[in-house]
Amino acid sequence: MDLPNSDPRLRRFFVVAAWASIAAVIYATLSTQGLVYRIYFLLAPFLGHPSISTYASFAHVLVYMIVGALFCAAYPRSTLTICLLLFLAIAGLEALQNVTADRHGTLRDAIEKMAGAGSGVLLVRFALWWARTR
Repeated sequence: MDLPNSDPRLRRFFVVAAWASIAAVIYATLSTQGLVYRIYFLLAPFLGHPSISTYASFAHVLVYMIVGALFCAAYPRSTLTICLLLFLAIAGLEALQNVTADRHGTLRDAIEKMAGAGSGVLLVRFALWWARTR
């Protein structure tokens, strides 16, 4: 059973949501440091005021988990291609951060983001497998 292929509107939703999520991630990744801090200070009271590094690590994993899950739901028959493209996009965005004036890409950030994207893909693959066996 392919969840998005069961209803064309649902598939369209996942495709649009996946591409919108990656566009938002690209914007947030390449924008100024001020945007990141504004989001942190907005969310910190609701999250128990974690340190900025803890918040960043959590955000990297969570955001890319959502992106990976959306892409896997949108294109369920292209899991390997999705993983490859997401990992290349993550590496490229981390490299592009070094070109911006106030951002810096690090290997640790890239690994956190890749782990999140891979987890999101695996989560959807597992959900599709489970739905198919039920």
